[in-house]
Amino acid sequence: MNKLIVVFVTVLCLNTVLSLDAQDLIKNSAITGVCYAGNKVSRYYIPPPGSVFRRSGTKKPAAITVNYTGFSSQAKAAVEYAVLILENVLPSDAKFTINASWEKISTVGVLAQSSITGYAGGFAIDAINPLAYYPIALAEKIAGKNLNDNSVGDITLVVNNSINWYTGTDGQTPRTKYDLVTVSLHEICHGLGFFDSFSSDDVHGSFGIGLFPIIYDTFIENSAGNKLTDTLKFPNNSTDLQGQLVGNQVYFNGPLLKKYSTSANYSVLRAKLYSPTKFDAGSSISHLDENATLRDNSLMTPFIDLGEAIHDPGKYTMSILGDIGWINTRIIHKSIGATEAHLTQVILSAEIKSDTTYNHNKVGLVYSFNNFVTNDSLFLTSPGANNSYSITIPIATYNTDLQYYFFAEDVFGRRYKSPSLIKDTRLIKNNRYHVFIGTDIVKPVITHTPVSYYLQSVDTIKFAAIVTDNLGIDSVYVEYHVNNGPSSFIRLKKGTNDNYSTAFSAKQLSPKGHDSIIYNIFAVDTARVPNLAVSPKKGSYVTHIEEISTVVSKYSTDFSNAASDFFNIGFNISKPAGFAKSGLNSKHPYESPLDNNKTIDYVSILRHPLKVGESGLLFSYNELVLVEPGVTGSTFGSPDFFDYVIIDGSRNFGKTWFNMIDGYDSRLFDSWVTSYNGSITGDNSTFAGTESMLQKHTFLAKPSANFAVNDTLLIRFRLFSDPFANGWGWVVEDLKITPLVDALPEVATQSLSIYPNPGNGYINVTTGQMVNKNVRYRVFNSSGICITDNYTKEPSGFQIDISGHPNGIYIILVYLDDGIKTVRYSLIK
Repeated sequence: MNKLIVVFVTVLCLNTVLSLDAQDLIKNSAITGVCYAGNKVSRYYIPPPGSVFRRSGTKKPAAITVNYTGFSSQAKAAVEYAVLILENVLPSDAKFTINASWEKISTVGVLAQSSITGYAGGFAIDAINPLAYYPIALAEKIAGKNLNDNSVGDITLVVNNSINWYTGTDGQTPRTKYDLVTVSLHEICHGLGFFDSFSSDDVHGSFGIGLFPIIYDTFIENSAGNKLTDTLKFPNNSTDLQGQLVGNQVYFNGPLLKKYSTSANYSVLRAKLYSPTKFDAGSSISHLDENATLRDNSLMTPFIDLGEAIHDPGKYTMSILGDIGWINTRIIHKSIGATEAHLTQVILSAEIKSDTTYNHNKVGLVYSFNNFVTNDSLFLTSPGANNSYSITIPIATYNTDLQYYFFAEDVFGRRYKSPSLIKDTRLIKNNRYHVFIGTDIVKPVITHTPVSYYLQSVDTIKFAAIVTDNLGIDSVYVEYHVNNGPSSFIRLKKGTNDNYSTAFSAKQLSPKGHDSIIYNIFAVDTARVPNLAVSPKKGSYVTHIEEISTVVSKYSTDFSNAASDFFNIGFNISKPAGFAKSGLNSKHPYESPLDNNKTIDYVSILRHPLKVGESGLLFSYNELVLVEPGVTGSTFGSPDFFDYVIIDGSRNFGKTWFNMIDGYDSRLFDSWVTSYNGSITGDNSTFAGTESMLQKHTFLAKPSANFAVNDTLLIRFRLFSDPFANGWGWVVEDLKITPLVDALPEVATQSLSIYPNPGNGYINVTTGQMVNKNVRYRVFNSSGICITDNYTKEPSGFQIDISGHPNGIYIILVYLDDGIKTVRYSLIK
């Protein structure tokens, strides 16, 4: 069985690894930490470290932000107390965000679980181990900057709301309850990096995210001291590694832990880990051994018992966190770049920022003038006797390429480098610092993602690119023309972080459907003899102008003759194999990008804008959705809601879009998600959809904050795909978008009866079915105003009273499991 930590792929493609930097995170949606409920009573209390309540020192607390969903004030206070403890034991520059939710966890015996939102490669953040992955909160601490969107968060904490919790902070946990402070501390520590990537299918053991381990893995060894990540001894995905994982002889061994164990006079200078004979996904290796760990250090054992209150992470836990990087030394250097000046020397400087003591006499530099065929080493000096260091390097000749890196050593004997990856590997090129002194012949580098289309209603044309150069950029400009017309030139303005852009009114181009904007981007650097770069290197970029058709009040099609009505990217109007009718089809199967940070959007835009009437727009269509389902219980917009389909609207002819409904995936119907999950090969579903699986989908789009009566809306269908997993896709048949009143039949359907109709306002409703939940019903007048919005506890048959309203046409909506049922009702008194 695969361990929960194992992330979505077994091998990352080479291009993914090469492209990673500190902003290109590997996204994670798997659970990385689980805390189980113990089945015994262990009533004792270990109070927080004294530093939590001592404010006389100079140490600033760390900054931890928690976003809460569903917590009571008492439960929130318990989590806040756990956060307070960690803020006072973590380094002052630690800063991260936790998204915490209070919800039911269906897995038996789980008190809480956590996950991280992403990983960064050590090579991208100058971590001590460049060829390991670091969880996002730790990566941000090492890099000294935020690496992701704060709204996404760094750690996700889910607390089981069905547990009998003790929410006090005094440690006096009753023998019948579990201590929420303890469990919160436990799970947040998992989110800080106290977890592994080892997994087992009961025959083979494996580790890693793609080709690299996570940092915690690199400290794991067997009783003989052999690293489990040493593939010469234990090949990845092997029976040899499997034997190690379930042998009950697995240890964490790191310099900080060893130092603490020595000072505490422990006979064993490493920590024994939980590794039962049956591999326990989410628990094995990621916890301290219950029987071999003293009570004061037992926070990170796999089970928290009734009555057990541990409000101190313990020296073992803090040493392990320190070993993986929470106690870090960072070398800060700003490269001086290339220059055409005739320099006889360069001054190189660096600042050391350390969470511990480092050797001030051994802050060094290794440099070379011949691409490290040979090199020299020097120690830097600190003129101010502080953490700032510098050294002067003589430059003997012009046209010289100086390459170099820094190093420093801390009290635990750990040697840090900047850049941390100084040698080429078969996957990643080194990124040593370079200073070229001489005549510049390097062309600028232009990175540009072309806009594939504009709608003919576009009001602004934009060009944007990222342009870099070893010396500096003088100018960036675009040459463009419409169809075969004359060329025009426009200069791009520099923004932040090497971004260049410009925008101008589209009126001067008078864009029409089927026109094309053809263009090239040029960049000139600041060299004495300027270097010119052009993108693309061959040919030109082409952006097409797509036609907008006439405005209509309603639209319907069976797709037999609708090809000209839709503009498609990733969709087509076709009749898939085994289908009797044409429909709007995504690619079958749809694509997933084999790159962590990349996503794909397929879109199909209805060229006819729709005029919104007072009653809104009723959407009705048959569909089949076979796209990757999100995590059970996840909701649209959350990180663990993966691929989805959605219908969007735009009130400004495609300039901006909003959701007409929430996105949804294969979980909309049980038969869909069962079929998707029943044919998985690798990461993808190979199940092919059939026409018999089509389901009716109906929803009412009422005027709201997004659009108003008399607005003109563009409508688009969209399939979103995140990395690595895909399936058959989406098909839509028999599309109808109509004003609500026009959409309704005079009489009820077989599954819904409304009588008498016409009637005097006392309306009898029967559904012909029994459902195990309250049924919602709504009544609208002919102007689209809702006059009744209610629920019934007797769904098979009930009565609606609108007798107090005037004569006229009314619309009744009943929300059943197989869709919204709609009937036009005539009130005559």
